[in-house]
Amino acid sequence: MAAVMQQPAQTAEAPDGGLAGGDHVNWRVVFLCLFVANTGFFHGYDNGVVSEVFTMPSFREIMGWPAVDNQTVAFQKGLTVNGFNIGAAAAAICCGHLIVDRRGRKPALVLGSLLFAAGGVLQSAAVSGWMLILGRLVAGVGVGITSCAGPAYIAEVAPAKIRGAMVGIYQSNICLAIVGASLLNYFDHGMVSGWRWSLGVQILLGLATAGGLLFVADTPRFLESAGRSDEALKVLAALRGGDKDSAARELAMVRAELEE
Repeated sequence: MAAVMQQPAQTAEAPDGGLAGGDHVNWRVVFLCLFVANTGFFHGYDNGVVSEVFTMPSFREIMGWPAVDNQTVAFQKGLTVNGFNIGAAAAAICCGHLIVDRRGRKPALVLGSLLFAAGGVLQSAAVSGWMLILGRLVAGVGVGITSCAGPAYIAEVAPAKIRGAMVGIYQSNICLAIVGASLLNYFDHGMVSGWRWSLGVQILLGLATAGGLLFVADTPRFLESAGRSDEALKVLAALRGGDKDSAARELAMVRAELEE
């Protein structure tokens, strides 16, 4: 019996060469994912900056800490470090559904960025250990929110073929920010009030991110879940290089998932 030769299945392509069905990659979606992934810097920077600030002479003088740590100083150090983690954990638990799911990924990212900046203001202007701890707590709440909203936003707008890489950049930025914080502390360690500059970088990061987020749309998945289907299709088509047919098919799959 003669063998039957089968032609390999052809992969549908978008008009400009990208793969249809949610795999289209263009500069717009890559830039958007990279920008949102910058919120990973919040987590890493705040974790990396504070330990070396503790050693700066000008910081210890302002805080009234002796040259050698005593029990009170050790307690304040512990609260300073963990105040951030407590705020982040509480916000991630409480705000994941209340804000990220119900209000949208974009509003959550803006709110988290502004809280991170506000925490930076309190920390860089601190005149006591307790003011510093409060600033760390506020910044932690902001990071808890962005830690939920950032990866969710990226995963929902990135095409399937680069989704893992884009979410991975968020984690990479956490690590890079820890290194960056250490380098900055090295250069301003001997400066008068150099620690205020190190902690004040959080203000710049938070405000710049919040400002940039005002010019982006929420994710198509959230817009569809909120009943804003026309807007969801428009946003998704733009993210897929203007391929409305591919965007419509992808949005139909999203709609089916939401209805399950």
